[in-house]
Amino acid sequence: MAADKGAPQNRSVVQAQPNLESWPFVAVVQASHTPTTLTDPRLPDNPIIFANDAFVRLTGYGRDEILGRNCRFLGGPDTDREASNAVRNAVEEARAVSMTLLNYRKDGSPFWNQLHVSPIFDEVGMLAYFVGYQHDVTAQAEAERALRNARQELEERLAERERLILEIHHRVRNNLQTIVGLLNLEVGRGDPRLRQQFNLITQRIRVLGSIHEQLERFNQWTAIDFGRHLEETCGVLGTLFEERVAIRVDADPFMCDIQAAVPLGLIANELIAARIERIIRIGLAEHGTIQVVFRHRRQDDTIELAISDTGRGDGPMPSGEIFPAGDIVDVLVEQLGAELTVDPAAGWTVKLTVPRSALDLHSVEP
Repeated sequence: MAADKGAPQNRSVVQAQPNLESWPFVAVVQASHTPTTLTDPRLPDNPIIFANDAFVRLTGYGRDEILGRNCRFLGGPDTDREASNAVRNAVEEARAVSMTLLNYRKDGSPFWNQLHVSPIFDEVGMLAYFVGYQHDVTAQAEAERALRNARQELEERLAERERLILEIHHRVRNNLQTIVGLLNLEVGRGDPRLRQQFNLITQRIRVLGSIHEQLERFNQWTAIDFGRHLEETCGVLGTLFEERVAIRVDADPFMCDIQAAVPLGLIANELIAARIERIIRIGLAEHGTIQVVFRHRRQDDTIELAISDTGRGDGPMPSGEIFPAGDIVDVLVEQLGAELTVDPAAGWTVKLTVPRSALDLHSVEP
């Protein structure tokens, strides 16, 4: 250890002591319950020159087995070499260091040692001693290790669960595509009077497939962005009827629990399909437009789906031209605990309002 290093501020400073037993610090530390050692860097290999009774009890070594040895004798086969090197480097640079090390008692039993080493300088700034404080933190270290192991096991189980869910969603989506294919075959060779019903069923299945596809695409296994799903559904419907109807979508991004997304998606599909059918049937516009607006109303914590069209005409409108009365919509609205209303003054706009209490929803900021 270099002897010409100046003493920086806040360093412990003592007078050189020819006799440790007469040094008050030693008398205080001897009675301490904190295992403490004192080493002399001026001697070869910085040996221990003092160890209190608490250190003797902690390590199981006799005092005569401790004095004259470097503190590294407490190391063993599983002691972290990098941590030991960090302590040695700090000692060589005469600076304080704290480190947790796996040490071993005389009987070979391991313990985790929270070690703190500080240099002590004499009155002229010369490095005189190092004082080392040890704390047995085995219980804490083992608890942390058990927690890490439990977390790792949990992460592995979650990863396996996600792989299983991925496979399930993948198979469900493939099965739905197969069903759509079979229905399309029936549409082509079946009774023309049944084609509309087949097409309706096919579109409902496509809605379910779209939900599973988004789950798989974005690696979200419990929720989907319903705003994105709504845009995709309207895109499909718009493509099917692009020569007669245009669909305009204005949707907030919004994460929706999968159990709520399915009925909500089916309701949206039914309401939009009913509007498409009405525009085509009444023929009031050569190219009608349907407006679909989806909002998260943060002020009252609800979501709102509003659907209107340009072909409203004059006078009262039968409910069947807005949405199929007594149909699947009624069942799904009741299932969600939602409210479905119609506003004649706003172009017979149909509005679905769902309270947060009915859904497990988490908003997504744009």
